[in-house]
Parts: sequence; C-alpha cells; structure tokens
Amino acid sequence: MKKFVIGALCALSVQVAFAAPITDPDDARNWQGATVGTFAQLYYGADNAVNRQLVVDNNLLDDGIFNSSGFSAATLIAGGATAGFSVPVSGNPYNYGIGGSVSTAANSIDNLWFQSNGVVGQTVFDLGFLASKVAVFAAVDHGPLPQETIESTVYLSNDQITWVVAVVQRVWLQGFLADGAPDTWDGYWDGFTYAVGLADPTQTFRYASIIHGGPSALINDGDDEINGLLGLRGDFTPDPGNEIPEPASILLIGLGLLGLGLGRRSLAT
Repeated sequence: MKKFVIGALCALSVQVAFAAPITDPDDARNWQGATVGTFAQLYYGADNAVNRQLVVDNNLLDDGIFNSSGFSAATLIAGGATAGFSVPVSGNPYNYGIGGSVSTAANSIDNLWFQSNGVVGQTVFDLGFLASKVAVFAAVDHGPLPQETIESTVYLSNDQITWVVAVVQRVWLQGFLADGAPDTWDGYWDGFTYAVGLADPTQTFRYASIIHGGPSALINDGDDEINGLLGLRGDFTPDPGNEIPEPASILLIGLGLLGLGLGRRSLAT
C-alpha cells in the first residue's frame, strides 16, 4: 500500500525544462536570427572563439523549452502599465493586440502580457517563497532578437525597500511553449525565456521588481512585453511548494490515502 501512495505522489512531478544545453561554441544553427555568436557579442563584447566558448562554459544557452505548466506564477502586487495579447496570424507570427487587465495578464504564463514601469519598486511581484533566481517569460513582437525579448531588468528584495539587481544567467532558446501546440502559438512569439539571478546562489529573496531597460537589458525602447515571472531555486527549478496538482494526481493521492487507511483498519480488526 505504501508503494501505491508513493507512486501517487510521484505522479505530481512536473518536468520543468527539456534540458538541451548548447555545448558547441561553433554551433551553426540560429534561433529566429540569433546565433551563439550573437550572444557572445551581446554578453561578452565580441563574436570570437574565446567568447563563444564562454557562452558554452557558462551554460548561458539551452536549446529546450521552459515548461511552466503546473506551477504558480509570481503574483503582481504593485504597478504595471499597458496590457496586451499575442495572437499570431498567417504570415505574421508576432501579431499582437493591446488591451485587457494588467493584473490578469501578469499573474499567469500564457499569451497575455503587460508592460512594466521604468522605476524600480513600481512594478513588484511576490515570488511566493524565498527564491534565488527568477524566470522571465516575455513576448516577442519584432526583432532584433534576442534584444527585443531580453529588454528588462529584474531587482530582488526581501523588504521592498532595498533592491539588488539580478543579471541574466540562462536563456531557453525555444521559449516556454512546445512548437505546434497549440498551432497558433507555434514557437515564435514565446522564444527566449530567460532566468536572472545573483552571483551568490545562496542569497534568497521574496520580491521582484521588473523595469524596462536597465543594466541587464539588451535594449531599451520603453515597451517590454512580459507574460509573467516565476521564482526559481538555485538550480533553475521552481519551488515544489508552488506546484499545482493536476486533478488526476489529486484523485490518485486520495485513492492512495484511502487505501492506506483501509489497510490500517483491516490490520486493527
């Protein structure tokens, strides 16, 4: 019976990221026009062999997706500007519209996005636990890429008074949606999900403030499009306490616990 319960609990496990780190500094592929050399130029100053190797050695790029399904996004508790939505159409995978509720757009990872304010401490999220890093899910509306996705800076705090700037540490090149599922969200506007953190992964923070531009942004044109944020642990995984059990998993656990109770009852008699 215990094995049944353990199996039911294991059913709650959610695969967060399809890990596919870029290991070849001379990888010839491009992701919506961006190459390993593009990131070498943007983050280390020049597209050369030394800097492309730094991209690999620092595990900056992951050619997988960041699957946020099953986890609670950070909660917007202050600020936020214009809201909108991404609805690609034939011939224009970056098509979008303006309108809607900022709080609705900011509190889930989907095709709804919002734009941040430009002042630290104005657009603030509660990460839901003491996090070491933060994943940023952005919407692509046009090039150049990845500049037009990594166009924000995140600041971390425990008291919403003292803010510490976080820097980009990893980029999921395929974004957060599997290509072709659903077809209208196919692998364009959701590309380049990224995670920010501090040099010391043991430092933890409860709150995150995001601004357009700033020292960690690759460009600043005042209109970042953010689907939402998600607090991460030091290993780039979400906190298990923020996991939302699927109905089927809840049923399995309930059946497992019921069976365990009946087993104990039979032993008592």
